[in-house]
Amino acid sequence: MARKYIKNCTGSSGKKKSSAKTSAFSKALSRIIFHVLLWGFFAVSIYILFFSEYLKVNNISITGTQELSSSDIQKSLEEHFQGKFFNVIPKNNFLFVYQKRTADFLEGNFKKIRAVTVSKKFPDAVSINIDERKAVLVWCSGENCFLIDENGIAYNIADFESPEIVQNHLLRINDASARDVAIGEKITSSSYEQYVVGIKDALKGIDQETSDEAYSSPSNMADEIDVKITTGAQVYFSTQFPLDSAIYSLNIVLKKEIPQEKIGDIDYIDLRSEGRVFYKFKNTEEPAENKSENNSIQTETKKL
Repeated sequence: MARKYIKNCTGSSGKKKSSAKTSAFSKALSRIIFHVLLWGFFAVSIYILFFSEYLKVNNISITGTQELSSSDIQKSLEEHFQGKFFNVIPKNNFLFVYQKRTADFLEGNFKKIRAVTVSKKFPDAVSINIDERKAVLVWCSGENCFLIDENGIAYNIADFESPEIVQNHLLRINDASARDVAIGEKITSSSYEQYVVGIKDALKGIDQETSDEAYSSPSNMADEIDVKITTGAQVYFSTQFPLDSAIYSLNIVLKKEIPQEKIGDIDYIDLRSEGRVFYKFKNTEEPAENKSENNSIQTETKKL
């Protein structure tokens, strides 16, 4: 009985050792396979995220443009997205197209852009919505001329051959002070711009014409604008007083106060005082004076 017991114990112990070795090998193999699969997953994920064509920006849509060329903006963006970060990661990767950086790039390269909204649509689309500035005037000071938007801000150097100026017949104001102007500087107010733009049409209403280059101002700080009209006379306006009142007084002077044969001899007509009109003939020293009330057709001496 003792020998049988020893034989049975020895045989059972060998089977357990063999089973333990197999289990340890299986666990080690499982760990190796798991790590290989895990690293393979990371490698594939990194490739898909950073290097594959899947997240390459292929669809750029641009909306909101009016005078700017959408194709020019798209071409500029495509060039901007070329190249690689650290010579490794493509710049046109969807994950690395940052909205603010893209907006800053466009605003810096297209001065006519007031604001840009950039949105992304996974996995390869970028949408650009443009808010353009509207050029209202051209302001010339010193050696340069600048485009002025509807808020009175100088946003770019004026190119007089550009469609923006030619097609819109923008008025040109010459600043007699010749002070330096910086891009982004506020030059005028919206009300000043509206007054100046309104002068041209208002003068047409009393049969007077001006050229787009016939406007000047002592400086951007002065609330006045000087315009040369058809007769050759210089007319001084003040933006502090209503334009329709000034045009009315000018019409009275030209058609009823001054003999028609002397119209061409007028040097200037000053409308910068409310209810009072001053004018001066060429080659004379003292200006004649015509006193009238706003919107009135009477002077001190006679009814016109």
